Amino acid sequence: MNLINLFNFRSPLAQVVTTRQRRAVLALGGGGARGLAHYGAIQAVGEAGIQTERFVGVSIGALVGAMCALEPEIRRVQAQAVEFLLSPTFSRNQHLLFGTTGSRLDEVESGVMAWYNRVRYLYSAHRRITRAATRQSLMPEGILSEAIEALVPDIEFSDLPTPLSIVAADLRSGNRIVLENGPLRTAIQASMAIPGIFPPVDWQGMQLCDIGVIDSLPSVMAKSYATDLTIAVDVGQSHARVDDCTTALDVIMRMQDIGETMMRRDKAECADVVIRPDLQGVDWFDFRHPERIIELGRRAARQRLSRLAV
Repeated sequence: MNLINLFNFRSPLAQVVTTRQRRAVLALGGGGARGLAHYGAIQAVGEAGIQTERFVGVSIGALVGAMCALEPEIRRVQAQAVEFLLSPTFSRNQHLLFGTTGSRLDEVESGVMAWYNRVRYLYSAHRRITRAATRQSLMPEGILSEAIEALVPDIEFSDLPTPLSIVAADLRSGNRIVLENGPLRTAIQASMAIPGIFPPVDWQGMQLCDIGVIDSLPSVMAKSYATDLTIAVDVGQSHARVDDCTTALDVIMRMQDIGETMMRRDKAECADVVIRPDLQGVDWFDFRHPERIIELGRRAARQRLSRLAV
């Protein structure tokens, strides 16, 4: 089946006639595989007759924003993303990260637990602690760069038809950094470089990485550019209860989850429209069903935008 045709259908929102065209800056948050919902949300924004004047992205939101800023035909972007996620290249990198191809749920879960246990061992074993103390990351940068190179051409920000801002953190200064000039691939990699997992990216004297819990929904930055609407797409996990935190690493990771959820909630208040796809049960590492996640984003955006006064 042609993947482009998979997404080639009309929405009821396409029938809406507005007296004036609304314009929006889209804030695309981080969230791993859950960020695939951005593709569907962006499609629904266009179908509603809203022109995107800028994308502002964090982590996977930076990658999706870059792809959509370059290619205005969203169905082509969706097809490109799905094709890559089903490719041998992505399957190989999944195996490197989690010890599995991700073809079955039990493989994914056991693979993630294996990765989690390796991180725990890193904290407890002297030899691994020494290794971590002398290296910048647990994983090689090639896993990220290979994916980015497959999805985004080697161009500059200035080559993009639609403006794009990418948000990252500078480890040296401790500041939030907004990237809008220079090589696009490098900026995306900087925003996606999870601290400790992937190496930071050197950029003009800075060491840049994923800003994560601090600013995982860049609605404040998006608001500063908006001439009409600010639309935030929040793909973060819900504030789910856990039964127990039995180890130091459990406590650290749990506090990161709590902090990120609180920050997303506060940042969302800055947007005029917040789209929250129902991603219950979709883990950040689970890329096995991209079409389904895209559809969840599309559905949530259509429902929310149908209530928007135009």
